[in-house]
Amino acid sequence: MPSPLLYDDALYYLNHFQSVLTRVNAQTGRDQPGPMRLGGLGSVFASPVGAAGRVYVIGRDGGAVVISHADEPRVLAFNQLDDSFSASPALAEREMYLRGQRYLYCIAQDP
Repeated sequence: MPSPLLYDDALYYLNHFQSVLTRVNAQTGRDQPGPMRLGGLGSVFASPVGAAGRVYVIGRDGGAVVISHADEPRVLAFNQLDDSFSASPALAEREMYLRGQRYLYCIAQDP
């Protein structure tokens, strides 16, 4: 089961291996705003990661959802990679590494 992500004062977790993300206020324990279905993702084995005001969730089927890290989170982008992902993304400075079944991807922000 994917591990939860603690990002600032928010705890993000996935319900089992489904693509339903819940955001809980770490101080009060209340859902903010409640469960969100992440369309386009099937099963999710990888844990979510957060950086630069965003939360990234990678599905087993190669779908990737980018969500705003805000009181009212919203989907910012959906991308599809032609690979299968079980490992959680790794973040290093301005780069995100994704280990797929076939390839290792590096996604970087322009300087």
